[in-house]
Amino acid sequence: MQSDGQDVTPQDGFAEAYRGAVGAWECDAFDHLNIAFYGERFADAAFDRIERIAPGTRWRTSALDIRYRRELRAGEVMTIASAVLGSEPGGVLIAHRATNATGECTTLAEQRLLGTGGEAMPVTAAAEWDRFEPLDLPSGDSPLITCRNRVRARDMEEGTLALEACVRRFSDACLAFLDAVGMTEPYRRDADRGFATVETRLLLTEATIRPDRGVVVTSGAVGIGASSLRLLHHMRDASDGKMLARFYQAGVNFDLAARRAAPWPPEFRAKAESLRIR
Repeated sequence: MQSDGQDVTPQDGFAEAYRGAVGAWECDAFDHLNIAFYGERFADAAFDRIERIAPGTRWRTSALDIRYRRELRAGEVMTIASAVLGSEPGGVLIAHRATNATGECTTLAEQRLLGTGGEAMPVTAAAEWDRFEPLDLPSGDSPLITCRNRVRARDMEEGTLALEACVRRFSDACLAFLDAVGMTEPYRRDADRGFATVETRLLLTEATIRPDRGVVVTSGAVGIGASSLRLLHHMRDASDGKMLARFYQAGVNFDLAARRAAPWPPEFRAKAESLRIR
């Protein structure tokens, strides 16, 4: 990579925007990088891109869609190449490709950024990219409360809830939902099972929240297959019910020894169906 910032590959518009490694403390109970820390890394990569095309511009993430193609585990090197796809109303759309040390693509992401200072964010490169197709999600909500806690100052970034802090709460909510359908920690330990997320879609509203305010997450199923489970989470301000974020999460029942999908027990599928969002 050149030091003058002119490192965009002419063929596709992508350039290295992040390089780091997976820490053991960032891995969850299923021995792979927790989904919360992907958002943090893609935010770092987006910062690199924006600093190159519009230095000093202030922005925030309004949406982040991710496909997890291969798990990343403790000690693995992670590199992200990013490119600007085009203009969005008030901001830009950025694509990310994450690879491991062998160059294998592990993760794909689209991130929508909105400027917060009123400055225009010019587009200097348009990459070739297969766009994420929109999802048809139900408009209903779930009565199942899966996370409730307090926002702290360390959770904040650019005046609102940071991506890592936001997704971390949805990750906790996923575990609470699994508990509710019968996939408790003792079951997971005895059966050597876990959950592997394969796709997430985060949508952040324009609402903001201050430190020392409470948040509540509710969750429900939007689909369940032989080994798959699709969830929809909503995060709200605990005081006034104001919607802060919506998070779609698709994944599979995961055999921790074989590191591949495994069938759901019938009773788990039945319970998940009873918690479906209509």
